Amino acid sequence: METLISAVLGDIVSRAISIMVEKCREQTTAEEDLQRLQQLLLRISAVVEEAGARCVTNRGMIRQVSMMIIQMFRGYYLLDSFKSTQKKTNDEECMFGRQMEREEAISFLLQDEPLGGGNLGVLPIVGPELIGKSTLVEHVCDDERVRKHFPLILRYIGSDLKDETAITFRDHCLIKHQNIASTEERALVVIELLGDVDEGAWKRLLQTSERCMARGSKIIITSRSEKIVSVGTTEAIKLSCLSKEAYWYFFKMLVFGSTDPEEHPKLTSIAMELALEMCGSFIFAYVAATLLRENPSARFWCRVLRQAREYTKKNNLVFGEYHEDRMSRYAWSTAETLRGSENHELFLIHHSHQNGPASRGEVPRITAVELVSGTWSAMPRGKFEVLSWRSLIPPYYNYVYSWEFVQNKNTKT
Repeated sequence: METLISAVLGDIVSRAISIMVEKCREQTTAEEDLQRLQQLLLRISAVVEEAGARCVTNRGMIRQVSMMIIQMFRGYYLLDSFKSTQKKTNDEECMFGRQMEREEAISFLLQDEPLGGGNLGVLPIVGPELIGKSTLVEHVCDDERVRKHFPLILRYIGSDLKDETAITFRDHCLIKHQNIASTEERALVVIELLGDVDEGAWKRLLQTSERCMARGSKIIITSRSEKIVSVGTTEAIKLSCLSKEAYWYFFKMLVFGSTDPEEHPKLTSIAMELALEMCGSFIFAYVAATLLRENPSARFWCRVLRQAREYTKKNNLVFGEYHEDRMSRYAWSTAETLRGSENHELFLIHHSHQNGPASRGEVPRITAVELVSGTWSAMPRGKFEVLSWRSLIPPYYNYVYSWEFVQNKNTKT
């Protein structure tokens, strides 16, 4: 019955949003249609929030709620788009956009393995760099249901497992959670790979783990490589960039916070255009939002938008693919250049890495916001490390990039 109700509810919501979208497209000046859409979105938000607080284990229900969230973002994006168009013509401390993936992973971890199957269940999570794989896994492991089910949770971070034996693998694991009072022996092992999985090493590790680990134990393995999909005993969770509607909702919350964007229609319009330039990057969103919040003037926001467009154009022109992980690329700057000067100092961004709060490495004092805005007092020379963002949610990573000043004449493209 619960599944049926969820399916019916999801269908109703989807149909309602679609109808409102079509009506708004047909009647772009109908204020009452926009008001009805806003009321409907408020009701959907309440339903989604309630669903997120429940222990959802049914895959059908998870998909239905996920559809509701997509339609909700679509509705909010349309609402803001129309308000911005009319003007022209007339919480960052929580995981965003991955709630259903979290519930899907938790559902897999809590379910029993079928009799006669393998001893270990394996869930692959795949996605490009900085898409949120570690954040998703951290929220899954911190869930009270998971911690009650698994008295021991281990975490391993490595390249490809190639040089690991059963003994060295265990030695290189960190204990994320341990309940010594529990009589259960189930364990959850999280393997975060920075590269491809070595098939031979994986088979050896899996065979050893099946002999040593108690029945009901599970493995989560994450990587940028699609190759890990084949090692799973269940369907892989594939993370990709948020839709433009969901990304705008995320960026809007970063920029405006509790402030009503309707009170600043000009700034909202600029922010929407800027969101389209950021290609779904979370780091880009955090840096840009910090800049915008510090100077809430339309003139400055337009300058940020202009520089972001130049940044995208320059990197696409010079390096081809914008999202290539390991290529150097130019940074953008909102700092004013000397009037009449043809010389421009640019920042070249090289490799990046991320440090956890327990890392022994020092966190750079210079932030990307300070360099981009030109507010850092003593500009360094040569290569230097920059703190791009310090995450406020688990696993609380510090995202560090290697930057370099380069001299460029006539940088117009």
